[in-house]
Amino acid sequence: MADLASTCKDKLAYFRIKELKDILHQLGLPKQGKKQDLIDRVLALLSDEQGQRHHGWGRKNSFTKEAVAKIIDDIYSRKMQIQSAPDLATRSHTGSDLFRPKDEVNDSFQPQPVTKVRCICDSKLLNDNMIQCEDDRCHVWQHMSCVLVPDKPTEGVGPEVPPHFYCELCRLSRADPFWVTTGNPLPPLKFMSSGVANDGTSVLQTVEKTFQLSRADRETVQRSEYDLQVWCILMNDKVQFRMQWPQYAELEVNGFAVRVVTRPGSQLLGINGRDDGPLITTCSREGTNKICLRRVDNRTFCFGVRVARRRSVPQVLNLVPKEAEGESFEDALTRVRRCLGGGDTAENADSDSDLEVVTESVTVNLRCP
Repeated sequence: MADLASTCKDKLAYFRIKELKDILHQLGLPKQGKKQDLIDRVLALLSDEQGQRHHGWGRKNSFTKEAVAKIIDDIYSRKMQIQSAPDLATRSHTGSDLFRPKDEVNDSFQPQPVTKVRCICDSKLLNDNMIQCEDDRCHVWQHMSCVLVPDKPTEGVGPEVPPHFYCELCRLSRADPFWVTTGNPLPPLKFMSSGVANDGTSVLQTVEKTFQLSRADRETVQRSEYDLQVWCILMNDKVQFRMQWPQYAELEVNGFAVRVVTRPGSQLLGINGRDDGPLITTCSREGTNKICLRRVDNRTFCFGVRVARRRSVPQVLNLVPKEAEGESFEDALTRVRRCLGGGDTAENADSDSDLEVVTESVTVNLRCP
């Protein structure tokens, strides 16, 4: 037993506080205290029964020493997998990379280790249901249960795995070619539905968060080519690379009302529609900032705050692929005609559900929304 305790002690010393709290949670023990206090709390269960009773856990904790050691070993094994796990899947690239600049480095998407875990649940633990972002500059792993939201949840049935997957930050980076993310003062936050009222209608939901704006960030967003932007995306949006705000959305930053798209409940964003991310530089301040988002929408969204740099029109035009690299003229013409034709989005992924009126001619603004 001395060898068992010694082995477990070495593994516990390797853990971070987050992993130690995970072990204590499984053991049903208090999770407060410094790192060494948490380690001692677990090691006490590996000592004799007198040691357990001394800490006051003898009556409510029925784990054997072998069971405690197994919990430690399982978490240790998962931690080692994160550092040495192979690439679980080889994925092909899609056409979305056509609008990725060839000679521009995005400061917020530096190459990451293949086994980096970054999920909107803020947990770094690896489990059996992980999915990897396809972006070459990202390749983070995320928990399927956190980022894959089924259209119609079915009990006992997991979400369908998409053929191509991008994390929320990579989706954001492709949502608007005129902005480049350089920082994330408020990391992505999942905004889940709290259900519906008895009459079947959605209920008002509110989420409040604070974020820190350093002096360097504050000085950066004061420059003409930079701004502080609030963004929001629908987690299971059929159009991955766009912003979308909830129905009846209301946004406040430091007590100031910020205008967002307040789409009524009877109106949904069409397949070719796009929402903008409001700029909040003027109502932000150095230090602690408070943001409040309200909505009446039972769908699952994700929002955050980013420091963004504005691209010039020539820089954006330089992102457009040359004719030899992109879509042929005939294919593009066919696609545009199909988009303008409207129709059922379930039958035609390119159709525009916003176009319902049949007419002999229609004037279309070709400016990017």
